[in-house]
Amino acid sequence: MSDLRQQLIDAGWRQGVILAPGSFQNKGAIGFLVLNQTCDCVNPSFEKEPHFEVLPLVPRKTKRGKSDPNFKDGRNPRQIHFYINKEREPICVECQISEIEFVERKNHLALGFSNELEIEETSLEDLIMWRASRYLRTAFPDSFEEGFRSVKDRFSKLIVAHDDLVDSILIHLDSLEEQNQYEVDLRLMVAPTTLAVTNNAETLKQLAEGLQKSLKASPVFFEKDCIEPKCSVMSMAEMTLWDRKSFLDFSRFDYLSFGEGNQVN
Repeated sequence: MSDLRQQLIDAGWRQGVILAPGSFQNKGAIGFLVLNQTCDCVNPSFEKEPHFEVLPLVPRKTKRGKSDPNFKDGRNPRQIHFYINKEREPICVECQISEIEFVERKNHLALGFSNELEIEETSLEDLIMWRASRYLRTAFPDSFEEGFRSVKDRFSKLIVAHDDLVDSILIHLDSLEEQNQYEVDLRLMVAPTTLAVTNNAETLKQLAEGLQKSLKASPVFFEKDCIEPKCSVMSMAEMTLWDRKSFLDFSRFDYLSFGEGNQVN
C-alpha cells in the first residue's frame, strides 16, 4: 500500500464524512458531505481521481425544521431533505443537486472534518441513490411530458395528501400500432401492512380513481395521443421482479416533482 493511500485512510477520508463549515465559502451551510466512494477518496493518484465531490448541508429553517414530504426519499431529482446528527441530535438539512462542489484532492491537508456532525448509514444510502438516480432517468415521449405537465399540480397534490400510504408510483407506457399512441398504466405500490389496515384499501382505491380522473383532464395529451389511462393499487408483495422490469419509477422524474410550488403543511 502506498504511503499516500495509507495517509488518506488514517486521516479518515471516506464516503459520507462531513467537512467543517469553514472549509469553503457557502452561506448557510453547516457542513459539507463527501459523496465520492471511499475507494476514490483514498486513491493515491490525484490524476486518476482529482476531486472530492462535496454537498453543502443547509438546515431547514421552516416548518419547524422538519423534512418536506415532497423532497424526502429522493423523490425530487433536484432537491432532497434528510437528517444528519449534530452532537447526537437530529437536524433536517436541505440540499440542491446544483450546489454540489468539486474540490481538488491534492489540497486534502487544508480541509478539516466536522467534530459535531455525522450521517447515519441509511440516510447516506438514500442520498447516494438520489445522486445516482439523477442520471439514470429514462426519457418519456415529448407528448407525454407536455400532457402531464398540464395536470401535474392536481396530480401532485393528491399524492402528497396520501404520502403516508403510497410507497412509490410505477408507470408503463405501451406503444400501439397507431402512430404516436400508447396506453398509460400507473400502479400505486403499497406495502402489504398498509393494505391490512382498516379503511386504507378504500382510501387508496379513491386515490387511484382521482389520479386517473386528473390524467384524463389533460386537453393537450390524453384526448388525442393516449388510450384511456389506467391507475390501480397494487401490493408490493404481488409484483414479481420480472413484471417490475417493464415499469419505470415515476416518483423520480423532474416534471413530477411532487408539490413543487404547492407546499403542503
